[in-house]
Amino acid sequence: MSARRAAGAAVVALALLGGTAACGGDDVDTSTDPVEVEVGKAFSWNGYTVDDGWTLKGIERSVNGNAVTTPNVEGSITNTLDEERAPIFEMVFSTDGSPIATLSCSAAKMVKDQSQQFECPGLSATMPEDYDAVVVQEFVREDGSSSS
Repeated sequence: MSARRAAGAAVVALALLGGTAACGGDDVDTSTDPVEVEVGKAFSWNGYTVDDGWTLKGIERSVNGNAVTTPNVEGSITNTLDEERAPIFEMVFSTDGSPIATLSCSAAKMVKDQSQQFECPGLSATMPEDYDAVVVQEFVREDGSSSS
């Protein structure tokens, strides 16, 4: 897809996602652009806010008789838009710009100002020990399409 076409599609998507917030006069950030975050620190993305205190923990699992440690992120997320919706996004841990662990995150449907626990189980990822960035971005399906 050309950069111009991609930018146009992004503007249309943002207009559709942000339409409700714009009508209410709220200054809610509905951007789905990737945002760099710091583990445990509050952030906003796509009309959601994540509270301070979210955690990254290693979970010991057994795979084919071998012990492995996979990442798991948990925290509290709030829907700030006027529509009922469920968050789904990715957290990408990277070193020098190269992804080393990608976790899919989700929570149940919420109405405006409702909070839920979200979880990002990294069942197919190895616990990132040495990373220099964490980016929240749209969930990308295996076929390359995205969802918000």
